[in-house]
Order: sequence, then C-alpha cells, then structure tokens
Amino acid sequence: MHFEQANRATGRLVTTGEVGASGASDSELTTGRFDGQDGHGGEDGHGGKGGQGGQGGQDGRGDQPWFELWNVQQGLWLQHQLGESRADSNLPLWQHLHETLDLAAFRKAVSFLVDRHQALRLSFQDTADGPRQRVLPVHDLDVPLVDLTGLADPEAEVDRLIRIESATPFDDLGSPPVRVKIYRLASDHHCVFVNVHHIIADGTSMGILLRELLLCHRAFAAGEEPPLAPLPKTFEAFVQDRQQWLSGTQSKSMETYWLDQLAAPLPRLRIGDYEAPADDVVNETLEFWVEADITEGLGALAKELHVTLHILLLSAFVVALRDISSDDDIVVCVPFFGRDTKDLDGMVGNFVNPLSVRMKMSGSDAFDDVVRRARSASIGSYANSRYPFTRLLEQVDAEARPGRNPVFSSAFQFTRFLPPAKQTSQLDLCLYGRPDGERIKLRFNYNSRRLAESEIREVQSCFQAVLRRILGDAAISLDSLSEPLRQARRTMRAAPRDGRRLGRLRGSRSTTPDA
Repeated sequence: MHFEQANRATGRLVTTGEVGASGASDSELTTGRFDGQDGHGGEDGHGGKGGQGGQGGQDGRGDQPWFELWNVQQGLWLQHQLGESRADSNLPLWQHLHETLDLAAFRKAVSFLVDRHQALRLSFQDTADGPRQRVLPVHDLDVPLVDLTGLADPEAEVDRLIRIESATPFDDLGSPPVRVKIYRLASDHHCVFVNVHHIIADGTSMGILLRELLLCHRAFAAGEEPPLAPLPKTFEAFVQDRQQWLSGTQSKSMETYWLDQLAAPLPRLRIGDYEAPADDVVNETLEFWVEADITEGLGALAKELHVTLHILLLSAFVVALRDISSDDDIVVCVPFFGRDTKDLDGMVGNFVNPLSVRMKMSGSDAFDDVVRRARSASIGSYANSRYPFTRLLEQVDAEARPGRNPVFSSAFQFTRFLPPAKQTSQLDLCLYGRPDGERIKLRFNYNSRRLAESEIREVQSCFQAVLRRILGDAAISLDSLSEPLRQARRTMRAAPRDGRRLGRLRGSRSTTPDA
C-alpha cells in the first residue's frame, strides 16, 4: 500500500528525544528516549494508569476541563486568530483503495478512532487565562460519500475536488478540526480523504490515522474487533505531564543549555533580499539529485567518519551556507518528530518542537572537523530537545522581526520521505533530502520573495561542489574550498533581479579577504 500524496510530514518544526550516553552514534539519536525519566505517570480519564474505556477511547465521559495549549499549538492558535494562511495549517492526506468498501464499517471505523484519540475531539477557545483546549466527551463526525461513478472521468474530478478540499481552511476551531470524505470512482475503486488542522496533529499522526482507519474498516467489515492495543496515555495527560516537567530540574538544565547555545549575537543568514517584507511569503521549490556514484562515495565516507548521511549532508549544507553568506556562524533548524517517550508512538497529536544546530567555523577548519562538530552539536541538541521552543523564544536575546523566526532562517532534513512540494514555511530556505534508489533526491523549499531561483541554484551548486570535493579529500580546509565554490557559483549567476545583484547583501568575513 502506498500514499498517493505524502502527508505533511514535519509540520512546522520538529525535534526528537534524549541521547542517554555520550558515546551514542548519531544513527541512534533518532531513537533517543526519555522513558523512565519523567517521574510522572500518564493517567487516563478514569484516574487509572493507561486504561481506556468504551471502544478504545482515551478518557471518561462527562464535563471535560479546559487545559493549556502545548508548545507549537500556541503559535498555530495565534496564526489562526490573526487569519494568517489558514489553509496552510491543513494536513490533507488521501488514499486510493482498489477494492469494495463497506460504508457502514468505514463510518464505524471513523467513530472508533475519534473515540480512541483525544486529539480528534479537541475544541479550542480563547479565555481570560489565554487560549485553552478541552476534549469533547463525544464527537459525531459526519463522513459523506461522494459518488463520482456517473462521470466520464471520475479520476480527474476527484483530483479537482481534493485540491479544493485541501485548500479549504478550518475557520472554526471551537469544533474538532477534522474532515473525512469518501469518493466512489467505481464499485471497486474508492478514494479516502482525511484533512485535519495542524494544531491537533503532526505528519506522524496522519500516518497513524490512515493506517488505523484502514485496519479498523477491514476488521469491522469482517465482523471483528480491530486488533489495536489500548493507548497507554492520553493527549491531555501528555500536556499535563509536560507542564509539570517544566518546573523540574531537568527542564532548568535544558533551558541553560539552549540559552548558552543561542547566546547573542545570533547570526542572520544574509543571502537574498534579507530586507524583503517579512509577511510576504511565496514558496517555490527546486529539486535535484545526487547521482549514484557520488551517493556511493558519500555512504562510504559517512562510515569512515562514523556518522550518518544526515550528519554528512548537514555539514556540507552548512559549509555551503557559510561560503555563500560570508558568515562563520550558522544556525540551522533540523526538523525531527518529537515523540520522545514510547507511550507517544501510536498517539495522534502535535508533538513537534524546533531543534537548532549552531555551527561556528573558520577558514582553517578541515571539513572532517566540521562533520565531527556537527555530530557533537546534533547530539547536544537532541539530548536537550524536550525544552519547548516557544518558551525559549521568551528568553533568548534575538532581534524580533514580524513574520520571521528570530533564531534561524534555514532548515535541513534527511529522512525517508519529502514533505509536500508546496509546503509553506516562514523560513527563507529549507533543504530536504531522502534516499532514492541508488541516488539521493533533494529539494529546496524557498521564499521567492526573498530569494531568486538563480540564487537558490547558486546554493545548490555550492552544496554539490562541496560533496564532490570532500570525496577526494575529507580533510580539505574551508579556505581551500573557497575557490572551487566560487567557481561553482559563477556558473549559476544570473542577471540582476529588481535592481539587486546577487551577493549585494552578503556580509564580509575577515578571514576571507576577497569575499
């Protein structure tokens, strides 16, 4: 089974869990956990530990209390209240099923999952104490069937309807922001469409939701109960645990770590038109591949340096940004999914958290030293990833600019899938990559109001030039890389755009006389 459309895998910005031992390899960082370190159990709505009631439901019935929003939910609520790009907060996902569909069983499956996952029953409201959320005791979600069998081209029509549905915002968060539809194209061909607001789910949640929806449908259609184990914790218990955790010593230690890592002055990524209006965002994409021979060489080099491809590619990206921005200090967001305890693995909810990797370099640094530094910085970031970014922003000494993230302007992610091509981001530049057979597929998502395509191609050419050079000599100094990267940039430079020549806003670096 495959996704016809990849869900919005990373949402805005994401993170991961703790690294227990300093000697952990960076490949182990993705499975870092806080399990056993919380000191708080996850009580369900019945007052028990991890129990469920009803048909797999998470909480008891009756009046439910309002509770605080967690971390990125706060920013998403603010965006919604301001009316900023509301459709951009949608997480649409659909799946074509080439089989008959039992409509009653499917609707029963939807009801089962709404009851099972608290996040699918969340209601939001502004109160005197600030924005709050609560879990509705019951939510009857309508699941309409749209019959397209009488049309000459039902597949074209379902594509058109999905585009419309995907772009339709959730105007009212007072009701759970969830939509499910079934499109019938033939008696043995259906398309299941699910759309939720990002405030209640992340990309991992969408995969969970679709998988469980299809599993439950087939179980109910066969007259059986779904083979799903009860969830060990509720979303409300998760939020309460994290709020309590914030008052503990581990939280204070992580806060100290981040304030040290993000100590002023924080660098600006000075590429493109940095002074463009911050609220003017038009996202475009540029895709490219690392060919098989280079990919094979990078894999061998990563093993030699005892790092993953993620760390190696991140290092190359940071070096390219250093060269093109003329700044020795670079901060990059590295998205990760933030489910740092096992009891969150199967839960629908939004657990994302921005994770920063700050790299300070000089021309005398060897590339393999940069790789080791990137690995060390990543380990430190992952080990302190539970501390909420929204809370950190209240304390970090950074220049506040409306519509801009004050900590970083770029992001990097290498994982098993790419986010949707038109995913909207307030960041200037995001580089996403994934394995693609014997090659590596990469995509730049960028704000074309601040960066011209020619400038993105300049970054691309620098990045690829770094990859080629390090295969010949991983210990090459950054100073020695300067001329090859300068030559690579020249091949991509284009005419001025709006009277602004490429590099006009680049700063100067004393260690590079002709920068």
